[in-house]
Amino acid sequence: MITTSKSYLRQLAVAMLATIATSLGCSNATLESTAAVADTEQETQQEQPPLNFDDAFKEVNFKLTADDNGEAGENGIPDSIEMALIAKVLNEGRSLSNEANAKVLRAAWDQAHRSATHDVAQHLAKWPRLSTLVAGYAMVGTQASFDAMNKMTTAFGTPLSSDYGLALQLANVFGPEGDADGDGFTNRQEFSAFGKESRDAYLMAALDKSKFPSSEQLSQVAEPKKTRYSVGVVLYEGFEVLDVYGPVEMWGNVSEFDVFMVAEAKGPVRSAQGIATVATYSFDDAPHIDILMVPGGNGTIPQLKNQKLLEFLQSRHAASTWTTSVCTGSALLAKAGVLDGLQATSNKAFFSLAKNQSDKVQWVERARWVEDGKVFTSSGVSAGTDMSLALVAQIFGLDRARQLATQLEYQWHEDKDVDPFAKVK
Repeated sequence: MITTSKSYLRQLAVAMLATIATSLGCSNATLESTAAVADTEQETQQEQPPLNFDDAFKEVNFKLTADDNGEAGENGIPDSIEMALIAKVLNEGRSLSNEANAKVLRAAWDQAHRSATHDVAQHLAKWPRLSTLVAGYAMVGTQASFDAMNKMTTAFGTPLSSDYGLALQLANVFGPEGDADGDGFTNRQEFSAFGKESRDAYLMAALDKSKFPSSEQLSQVAEPKKTRYSVGVVLYEGFEVLDVYGPVEMWGNVSEFDVFMVAEAKGPVRSAQGIATVATYSFDDAPHIDILMVPGGNGTIPQLKNQKLLEFLQSRHAASTWTTSVCTGSALLAKAGVLDGLQATSNKAFFSLAKNQSDKVQWVERARWVEDGKVFTSSGVSAGTDMSLALVAQIFGLDRARQLATQLEYQWHEDKDVDPFAKVK
């Protein structure tokens, strides 16, 4: 093998450029400056250590087994393994396709890493590898992966506001439903088939067209577990403050819940107490809602004639995982036909208001809250907080709900059948 020294190559390059420089009228100083810049860039590229996301995960105390960057939580591949695939491709300078060749992938990484370094600059003294981790989440290519990291950095006062556009085009390469080696099987399918053996076995399969899952292995591919839930709280003029903020206090402290406010029109909505709460979404642009919550309040009565609200409740209940109400919010659900054939309760002081909305509902007059299938309805005002903890227990277990109540110094009335206000009518 013939080796050539770097100094010789530099001299040769300078000599070749000299002819061009002379014809263009460039000075020797300009030429030397250009060569020096080239040297610096070459040294920077040569000195870059191989990407190692595991060290970045450990630095910020992320578990290597965590799978938290799917649209609803998990996406089927642990985050660290998704990034091990990215690291392997970039470290080896691989081209995966014409559209995802080595140059394109390196450009995407360089842009993402520059942007991340800028966005989280104030944290790098404490977590030097944080920019690497942020760029890795962007390189997965899915909006959900980027949003998962952006949510965390935003909580620390550093939203990801720079340009990650090139990385966010790579979902079809590095994302769970992408196909890195182009063999017709998704990365998630290949991980399900080979990941149990080892990380290296998966990486080999994900980058080797000749190695793909068998029919038997494909039949065992499990859907990603849902571990994140969107919680949409409906607002209208005259809602009861505690109806909203009792449950929101509980649910807002559940890390797996994304709570937002929605109203007929986005913007401030005044409560019965005159305090305004901002609705982030309108009925027209609200995202998918896993947990729908409808409060009560003095404003319930005029809303019983609001067809747009009733239609929103009907459509979102049909698509929800759970539908809940507090106080006279159940009257609105009954009017919308959501409670037909179900058991439900309401504020005991205004029980007739709810009862008069539908004779197809099995109204329970003595209950702190009622559970019937995916529908949870509570009695008045403070009972909504108890109901909200019952839903946490339904999803995550009783211990989790009790821990949450203790954390917030709340005395939870766990027995839904104990209703001290049943006699108030």
